[in-house]
Order: sequence, then structure tokens, then C-alpha cells
Amino acid sequence: MEINLEKIKKIAKTKENENWNFRSYLKMQDSDKIDRIVNSLNEKYSSLIDCTECGNCCTDLQPQIRKKDFPGLKKELKLSESEIKSKYLELDEDNDLRFKDLPCTFLENKKCTIYENRPHDCKSYPHLHKKEITTRLFNVVYNYSICPIVFNVYEDLKHRLNYNH
Repeated sequence: MEINLEKIKKIAKTKENENWNFRSYLKMQDSDKIDRIVNSLNEKYSSLIDCTECGNCCTDLQPQIRKKDFPGLKKELKLSESEIKSKYLELDEDNDLRFKDLPCTFLENKKCTIYENRPHDCKSYPHLHKKEITTRLFNVVYNYSICPIVFNVYEDLKHRLNYNH
């Protein structure tokens, strides 16, 4: 298992082609089978890796903010929805609301200061527990260099499927 972010970034660079090829390979596999394996691996690595000790996703990613996120954000920040939008959010190229700052404004010493009321995208990250992983592999490959859980799941998945690049 690897959790050193510098090593993960270096390995990601050297395995970039392999990872994209593996993505293509996975798209041709039985989706339900891949979901079962990935879910199992995600449970394994999520139990071994403490996200609150990493926080790397909060330095590299801007989660989408949805309507259902505002009650928690309003409670946490003690601001109105319009105040939250003007102070912390921006529209991206797809017209979705996202936090405007990187690293995230609410990241302090690798810890989320609004953890209990963080947005759904943050709670759900790295999204490996969801079904139909083979339809979301672009993001998995992208997150491979960012998240130790994704990195370890993807590498273990290669091993489990006897993938020979």
C-alpha cells in the first residue's frame, strides 16, 4: 500500500499510458463484476487510509455545490445562500457552482473546518462506492495521482484482474 503523495505523483507520471490502457480494458469487462471488486477494494483501502490525515483532494479539486448542500453550509457558515455564493462560489464552464479557491478555503492543516456539513461531493469522494464505475473511469484515472485510496484501488484492481500491460 502506498500513501506517500510524492511517490504516488511520480508513479502516476510513469504509469500514465498504462492507466489509460487499463481504463480501455476495464470498459470491455463485465460492469457488475468490476463494481463488486472495486467496492470491495474501496472498503479495504478506505478503512486503512484516513482521509482526514491527507486532504490532498481539497488542494486539487473543486467539488460541485448543489442545492442540497446549502442547508448544511448555511448552518456551518452562518450565512445566507446568496452570501455563500458571492463569497465562496463561482460558476464553472458547465454552469455548475463550485468553490472558487484552491486549495479549498475550508482546509486548515489538512483538515476540513466544515467537515460535518461539507458538500455531498466531498462526502462522497473518491466516489468508488458508486455503481457503474466503468462509466466513470476518466475521473478514476484523473484521481489516481490525487487520492491514495484511488491509487491503491486501481493498482490492486490491475493485480486482481491479472492485467498485463
